[in-house]
Amino acid sequence: MDIGGKRMGFKSSIRSRIIINFGAIVIATVVVLEVLFVAFVQNYYYGGVEQILKDRVNISAEFLNRYFTYSSVEEKAKFLFENNISSYDNKFLVQILNKEKIVVMDSNGLSEFSVLETDDINDAFNNKITIYESYSEMTGERMLSASRPLLKYNQIDGVIRYTVSMEKVDREVKNYILGGLALGATVIIFFMLLALIISKSIVNPIMKLNVVAKSMAEGNFDQKAKKIYDDEIGQLTETMNYMAEEILKTDKIKKDFISSISHELRTPLTSIKGWSETLMMEESVSQNEALGMGLGIISGEADRLKDMVEELLDFSRLESSRMKVVKRKINPKHVLEQVYRQLQPRAAHITLSCNKIGKDTMIMGDENRLRQVFINLLANAIKFTPAGGSVQIEAEGQDEQIIIRFIDTGLGISKEDLPNVTQKFYKGNQTMAGSGLGLSIVDEILKLHDAKFYIDSKLGEGTTVTVIIPAVTE
Repeated sequence: MDIGGKRMGFKSSIRSRIIINFGAIVIATVVVLEVLFVAFVQNYYYGGVEQILKDRVNISAEFLNRYFTYSSVEEKAKFLFENNISSYDNKFLVQILNKEKIVVMDSNGLSEFSVLETDDINDAFNNKITIYESYSEMTGERMLSASRPLLKYNQIDGVIRYTVSMEKVDREVKNYILGGLALGATVIIFFMLLALIISKSIVNPIMKLNVVAKSMAEGNFDQKAKKIYDDEIGQLTETMNYMAEEILKTDKIKKDFISSISHELRTPLTSIKGWSETLMMEESVSQNEALGMGLGIISGEADRLKDMVEELLDFSRLESSRMKVVKRKINPKHVLEQVYRQLQPRAAHITLSCNKIGKDTMIMGDENRLRQVFINLLANAIKFTPAGGSVQIEAEGQDEQIIIRFIDTGLGISKEDLPNVTQKFYKGNQTMAGSGLGLSIVDEILKLHDAKFYIDSKLGEGTTVTVIIPAVTE
């Protein structure tokens, strides 16, 4: 697959991931099932043989100990093999040992008089029963043995021992395991082929969509993707075609909006700027300090809005963090004082104060954008502080940075709303006016200045917004 002029290898393709992941799941499942199957077969056959072995030796020992408790080992062996030999088949070798661990007699009718020292015999003399595994010296076949003590006057006088060959059982278990492995390999091959077919049915439509997407990336939104299947990929095809149509519509709306808003705003701003400068030249204005200051603010704001109209296109790039800022060395103290004077008339119902920065700490930034930030934060503080409350602006230089705080005793923000207040269009209180964009714009502008801000608030007590901006080092 070729994406953006770069050839995609098999290892990084969707088809390979489907086959590898699908294959890994199938193989892991088959391996787990094989392990469980082997464990089950071994437990079933070997566990069954061990249980039968224990049952046989327990029954014989219990019989002899109950009805021949006063008889010697030799007498027990003679009675057992003379009267009950028909109850034993040739699958088991039964041996009777005396307390010196010498074989007195076995089920073949032989008296070996040989000494046996094995774990199961030693455990039997300690009144315990265990399964002992050994190998025949003549045939090499695996054998299992179990022993139980024989009592005389409630004292251990000998041992009865059962031994069985595992050759047939091992062969049966091996055949089952080989059959299970063959079946597992067949299942893996079948599902790998199935994964290949499935991946092909998924990847081919995606590759066709990729061709259309590359064409759209080059600006050809008139080309449409062809829907093949009525599934998620088919829905993706419809969504891509819908996206192309909406992009064409949005692009037209954007062009019309920028043209219209620029024209509509430029004319009144020019009039505001012109009339404010004309009024400032009147003699009556020079005698009224407040009026002169107000007209000065109007003139300054007209200039700022005029610049923002020229940069209106940059706001459409806000989401992609490409808003343009023109940085120069500025004194934030002057910007704060201007914002303080500009918004002071709005704060007639509260106590608004602004402390003085001890020294002229300079920063690199866009004065208009930072003024926009400070106006937004201070306006919010005033807006959400009820009558009789207070809003305080603090600023201080600290460790090569300037820290500005907007502290109010207003309504505060709940813990639920606090993490979301910087999200676009988020309004914790839907009844309040506003677009919900203010703090998100503040966040983006501060990021462009390598700055940051924090909000600390308690519902019903007030809010503190802290802005940290890097200072210019000499």
